[in-house]
Amino acid sequence: SNMTRDLNGVTINEVQGNPYQGDINFRGFTASPLLGTPQGLSVFVDGIRVNEGFGDVVNWDLIPQSALQDITVVPGSNPLFGLNTLGGAVSLRTKDGRNNPGTELEVSGGSFGRWTIGLAHGGSDDTFDWFIAADSFREEGWRDHSPSDVQQLFTKLGWRNEYSDLSLSINYANSDLIGNGLLPDSMYDDELEQVFTHPDQTRNRLGQIALTGNHWLNDNNQLTARIYWRNVR
Repeated sequence: SNMTRDLNGVTINEVQGNPYQGDINFRGFTASPLLGTPQGLSVFVDGIRVNEGFGDVVNWDLIPQSALQDITVVPGSNPLFGLNTLGGAVSLRTKDGRNNPGTELEVSGGSFGRWTIGLAHGGSDDTFDWFIAADSFREEGWRDHSPSDVQQLFTKLGWRNEYSDLSLSINYANSDLIGNGLLPDSMYDDELEQVFTHPDQTRNRLGQIALTGNHWLNDNNQLTARIYWRNVR
């Protein structure tokens, strides 16, 4: 929703009928979790490419919702951002405790058994900062046999002195998504809630650790290094 509201030229559609399996379209190019979709956008979270190695798909359910600070779109085909950056690159940046102090709790409920809980807490002192965000999403779905369950946990620890800073982030996500796809007209006219085939199930699990360091060589030049381990099942 933030993308469609804040970014010009971005639209989202849910072919699978699942809010965590949307296609992001930008100027005719797509970033989608559905295998076989021609991918034309590169997506990065804190500088780490999250297009999967298999089909370049983007699993939006593995990106921590409550931890996102801002979104930037860099239009155009640029080899700097890697393969299939045909229409542009989407860069998402996560929060930290220094710039996002305090505690935030958001709870929502809706029809068809939908419940969401988001908790975020951040803080800092002169040298260290810390941030943690946890998200839970659950729904039965408005169609038959269409429940979904998403759990996300993100933590970030930071250290800094006058010239350098380090941050260590840990990202865990576990999802069980059922988006039962499209329906023939004849079945749709007969009963809206029915499904053509089920279960069209996607189960994803992510474990990721990332260490980022920055060092100012002088007033105009900064050296940045990042190392990460990312395991997706």
